[in-house]
Amino acid sequence: MKLGVLKTVAVGSAGLAMILGFQNCSDFALQDQVLYEQGIFDSREALDQKSLPKLLSSSELSFWSKPGNPSYVNKALFMADQLSFVVALDTSMTGKVFSVSAGANQEDAYINIAAGKIRVVRAAPDASNISFMEVNLPSTGSKMVIAAGFGVKPTEMSLQVNGVVQTAEIQKTGTPGDFAFTVKSVATGGTGGQIYEYVVYGGSATDGLTLTKGELNVMSRYVATNNLIENVIFDPALINEGKEVVEENPKFLAAKAVIDAKCLSCHNSSSYGDFRNLTETKALSRGLVKAKDLAGSKLYYRLTGATVGPGPRNMPTSGSMSSAEAQAVADWIDSIE
Repeated sequence: MKLGVLKTVAVGSAGLAMILGFQNCSDFALQDQVLYEQGIFDSREALDQKSLPKLLSSSELSFWSKPGNPSYVNKALFMADQLSFVVALDTSMTGKVFSVSAGANQEDAYINIAAGKIRVVRAAPDASNISFMEVNLPSTGSKMVIAAGFGVKPTEMSLQVNGVVQTAEIQKTGTPGDFAFTVKSVATGGTGGQIYEYVVYGGSATDGLTLTKGELNVMSRYVATNNLIENVIFDPALINEGKEVVEENPKFLAAKAVIDAKCLSCHNSSSYGDFRNLTETKALSRGLVKAKDLAGSKLYYRLTGATVGPGPRNMPTSGSMSSAEAQAVADWIDSIE
């Protein structure tokens, strides 16, 4: 399908010629796909930058067995009533492959694989009272990454397989109770393959420790990279996880309206500097602006054609910038803390 655009072009002094141009609808679909993929990339990067440093240095990091370094972190016994773990293993493994336990026939959190199913189980106060989530094994790949989080309550469970958030219903057998703040330890098992790496976080409900879905995804991808496991993805369902919930500076919103109107026709790809989905944080980190420094703000002096600063002047190259529009950008820069 194509859309017609009617244009008129002057031809000498005799009259006007009419030209009908066409825009292929597939171009719009391609543009939408590019914007979607850019949004995914931006969200993944924001989530990684926000979460990974904290996850790698957390005081609640209780166990970490890495390839070639099985005791990278080993607290032996630790106190916890909330748990999160990420495990890289062969898809061929079966049985109770990984568990975090308070002792024989006491509360337990574990992964069991049987008959092509992954079951992540939370047992409390004993092994007969469980809540669990069950999903199919991945259909491709010889290795996988399973990530799970367990809160104090029986219904506080989350599961990801190869980075994909699982939406299976939480089921119950018996009358599962709350986890208690008790000493716990880690065990591995199963047959038909091996575990390559695992990471365990444990702590108390007062710390809000259970990893978020976004954090489980970050560690799933991190562990997958360590073990060259493919198909572990950033789930698009997490696209807003890395965004901080803050009120936008109203002066930035006014400036962004100007930037979108005047700049996006050119600055919509990495070739010319990408201003799509611009935020105040991005503008600062990319060096487009400096807080309370108009002369040092590349975006401002290029928009206004100012005589200060390096580089080309008189942007935008097509059209013009009104004094009110330039002032909106200046007011924003002057307001940045």
